[in-house]
Amino acid sequence: MEFRQFGRTGLKVSAIGFGCWEIGGTYGHVDEIQFHRAVHAAVDTGITCFDTAEAYGMGVSEEALARALAGRRNGVVIATKFGVGYEEMPNRRDSSRARVLASIDNSLKRLRTDHIDIYFVHWPDPNTPLEETMAGREQRRNLHAIPATVEGSYIVVQV
Repeated sequence: MEFRQFGRTGLKVSAIGFGCWEIGGTYGHVDEIQFHRAVHAAVDTGITCFDTAEAYGMGVSEEALARALAGRRNGVVIATKFGVGYEEMPNRRDSSRARVLASIDNSLKRLRTDHIDIYFVHWPDPNTPLEETMAGREQRRNLHAIPATVEGSYIVVQV
């Protein structure tokens, strides 16, 4: 397997990643046993980067990935995201400091881990200043819950 640097995070990941959107139920039912087999086969072939998000089934994908990686968390990089899918919000987006803090804590529980390797802003909230979002992420980063942070592709456009 070929490995590459993940941006400026200092993390080295497999050139091929494993996306977990589908297990969240967006495209219909995915058999969890088959998902576990796919995750295990991916790890066995050297895939180390697993991408999920709070919005994928509003936590279902993160929970399923945690179950599939049980006992195999070491050696893999988990990237997850927050910031979109909140029906109570007018534009379904929320990147506020309070949301950042709550979402990180919820993702840590769902992923059954003590840290999230890479944490993205999935869809930035245009009503929240970027500084507020980053302050929340830095607060958790200082507690080692998210050792690496990178901006979602849309932040690059906004900045």
